[in-house]
Amino acid sequence: MDSLTQVALGAVVGEVVLGRKLGWRAAAWGAFFGTLPDLDVIALPLLDPAAGIRWHRGWSHSILVFTLGSILLGPLLARFHRARGVKGREMGWLVFWAWSTHVLIDCFTTYGTQIFEPFSDTRVAMNLLFIVDPLFTLPLLMGFFLALRLPVESERRRRIPIVALSACTLYVGLALGMKTWATFELRNRLEGKEGSLVQVTPGSFNIILWRGLSESEEAFHLTYWSPFDSGEPVVETIPKKRDLADEFAEEEVMAALRWFSRGSWVARKGSDGTLVIVDLRFTEIRDPRSGSLQPIFQWHLSRAADGRLSAPMLRPKGLDYLGAMGLLWGRIWGDSADWNSLRVF
Repeated sequence: MDSLTQVALGAVVGEVVLGRKLGWRAAAWGAFFGTLPDLDVIALPLLDPAAGIRWHRGWSHSILVFTLGSILLGPLLARFHRARGVKGREMGWLVFWAWSTHVLIDCFTTYGTQIFEPFSDTRVAMNLLFIVDPLFTLPLLMGFFLALRLPVESERRRRIPIVALSACTLYVGLALGMKTWATFELRNRLEGKEGSLVQVTPGSFNIILWRGLSESEEAFHLTYWSPFDSGEPVVETIPKKRDLADEFAEEEVMAALRWFSRGSWVARKGSDGTLVIVDLRFTEIRDPRSGSLQPIFQWHLSRAADGRLSAPMLRPKGLDYLGAMGLLWGRIWGDSADWNSLRVF
C-alpha cells in the first residue's frame, strides 16, 4: 500500500511490541521496518526494463527474507538499547511484525507480492483494498498520534494501538464481505454474456464500489457495481489488439509484462508511434477533460536506432483529477450517467 499507511502501520506495531520499554523509539523502529521493503525501488534505475518489472515487491517482500532478517537484526539492534533491558529476541519480534505486516497489507492489494521468493515468483494479490484507502489508514494515524501523547507507563497508551489495529482488521473483514457480495453480482452480470469473469477489485479509495473485469476471445469487458446501483448496468468493451505487439513478442520485457499483468493486457499505438501496453488489472482514471478513460499502468515500448529497447512506465498527464474524483464520488452512490459517458481507450 502507500508509504504513509506503511509508516503508520509499522509505528503502531512497534508501539504494541516494545512501546513499554523503548517509548517513541519503538514506533520509530517500527516505522523504519514498515518502510524498508519498499526501498527496493532505489535499485530500479540500475535494472533493465524486464528486470525492473519483476523487481518491485519481490525479494524484499519474501517470507524467507523478512524471517531471516528478523533473526539476524534483532540481536544487533538490541545492543543499542541494553540500558533499557531490551533482549535480542524482543527486538527480533519487533522487526518481524513491522516487516511482515507491511507484506501482509501489500497482499491485500491488486499489485501482487512475491512472498515465496526465491522458491516461486508467484504474486499474491487478494484484491481486497485499493493501494490508497483513507478509511484503512485513518485509525492507524489516530492510534499513533494519540498513543505518543500519553506517558509510557499509561495503560491507555498500550490499548490505543491495539484498538487501531483491531479497527483495521475489522475493515479488512468488511472488505472481504463486500468483495464476496460484489463477486456474486458481477458474475451474474458478466459470466457467459461478456466472457469469463477474471477479476473483481475495489474501486479507487473505497470498498463500496467494485470493478469487474471479464475476458472474451477478442476483448476485455469492464463494469462497476455498487450496492446503491439502480437501473440497467453498463458494460464497456475494450478490444485487445494484441497483434500490435507482434514486433516485440519475443522480447524479455514482453514476457515480463505478460507475467506481471497475469494476461490481462491490451496493446495500443501511442500518439508518438510507440507501442503502449496497458495492464487492465488496475483501475483507470475517468478524465472529464479528455472525455476518456485513462489507464494508470501503461508501458511505452520503442526501439532506438542502435537496437536498444526502451520500456518506461508512463502516467497520463494533464488530467482533471478533481473532476475525476467528483465522478468517482457520484458513482459510489449509484450515479452512473456521467461515469459511463466517457469513451474507452
